[in-house]
Amino acid sequence: MNLSNVAFLAHTAELSLADKGITSAKVVLTGFIIVFLMLILLIFIIKIYSSIVTAVQNAGTKSKKKNVKQDQTITKTEVTAAPVIASETQTLEDGVSDEVVAVISAAVATMYGSPSKARIKSIKKSSNGGRSAWANAGVLDNTRPF
Repeated sequence: MNLSNVAFLAHTAELSLADKGITSAKVVLTGFIIVFLMLILLIFIIKIYSSIVTAVQNAGTKSKKKNVKQDQTITKTEVTAAPVIASETQTLEDGVSDEVVAVISAAVATMYGSPSKARIKSIKKSSNGGRSAWANAGVLDNTRPF
């Protein structure tokens, strides 16, 4: 044993039980304070990093949006380019309005580029228990295993 260990043991032998408890509480409290201060510091570092990454991503998307707005001008001929096979009776029975059919047709035409590549055979409302497609996508995304 070296001299510092002997001095420490002699000092602890002189302390009463209450003094030992107070010393132990000080050590534990100091440990908690240091750990929580480091956690708070890490939280601030992560928030700063997150704001930097968000700013960089937003700067990239702003320039992309400007390019997309200049490049994409949809004319009436492009909107009606996709052939739609849906009768009026089907539209009325399923509860899908003509505007919805036109929007879906425009999306398909934009996606595939030419009317010969894709055809819409039917459009029906989904029966998913009251949730929207976005809500279902959120549930699937948040419950997907790692």
